[in-house]
Amino acid sequence: MKCRILQNRPPHVNSLRVPSTARATMDSDDDMEEVVEGPLDEDDQPHGFCTVTFSSSDRFEGHFTHGEKNGKGKFFFFDGSTLEGFYVDDALQGQGVYSYEDGGVLRGTYMDGDLNGPAQEFDSEGRLMFEGQYKDNSRCGECWIYYPDRGSVFGQVNEDGEMTGKAVAYVYPDGQTALYGSFVEGELIEARLAALVSMETARPHFDVSSDSPVYSYDKSTSTCIATHTLLPDPYESKRVFVADSLISGAGEGLFAKMDVEANVVMAFYNGVRITHSEFVALPTMLPR
Repeated sequence: MKCRILQNRPPHVNSLRVPSTARATMDSDDDMEEVVEGPLDEDDQPHGFCTVTFSSSDRFEGHFTHGEKNGKGKFFFFDGSTLEGFYVDDALQGQGVYSYEDGGVLRGTYMDGDLNGPAQEFDSEGRLMFEGQYKDNSRCGECWIYYPDRGSVFGQVNEDGEMTGKAVAYVYPDGQTALYGSFVEGELIEARLAALVSMETARPHFDVSSDSPVYSYDKSTSTCIATHTLLPDPYESKRVFVADSLISGAGEGLFAKMDVEANVVMAFYNGVRITHSEFVALPTMLPR
């Protein structure tokens, strides 16, 4: 049995496209009906704490001053997501919290209703998934993207918010071992072994090995598990080895080189990828 990390790690990094509901610039259009529950001023505009329900089924609860949102408020969107923060002259300003319908959370800095400044994103279990900067609702500058296995990618995103460049690093779950090199839209093109040696002023510094082999994203197919089958993965090589199984007749087995705590990733099994039609065509005795 061969356990390979290289061929499917790091995975493709998808940039975050901020939902329109997270942009906090939603005003009632002239043709959008709304129902107001709460006090009104002499011009029949919301004034004080009100609930405004739009014909789109979105709802806003918060403080108004003569028809404009001013003070603490919260949007409840039709898809189950919410956006909460402090409004000034009808626009969200400062810290805002956007909660996705699946329980994930984006905490960011808003200027005039748009994400501009530092932000963090967490998944539904509270794990940090993104940390970096936004400009006009898109990722910008240097960012961290984290995976559930605690691996991560660091680098500067392009104008589309994608990890693209020649100075991007994938950091393995140990927080030290890294692959440093070129990425295009989040996909590893060419990299060398490196070590994360410091985090000065929260910015990582990588020591790239001069004699490292070249690593690349090598996606398996239904007939090929890896192109470079003899290229060892640096993270896996430190932690596991393959030897004859201690179970009679089981062939080879995977063994740990070190004592580890529970839930620590030791290796990534690549396997083969098949299409749905290929799966359907498999012998019927295989488990479905």
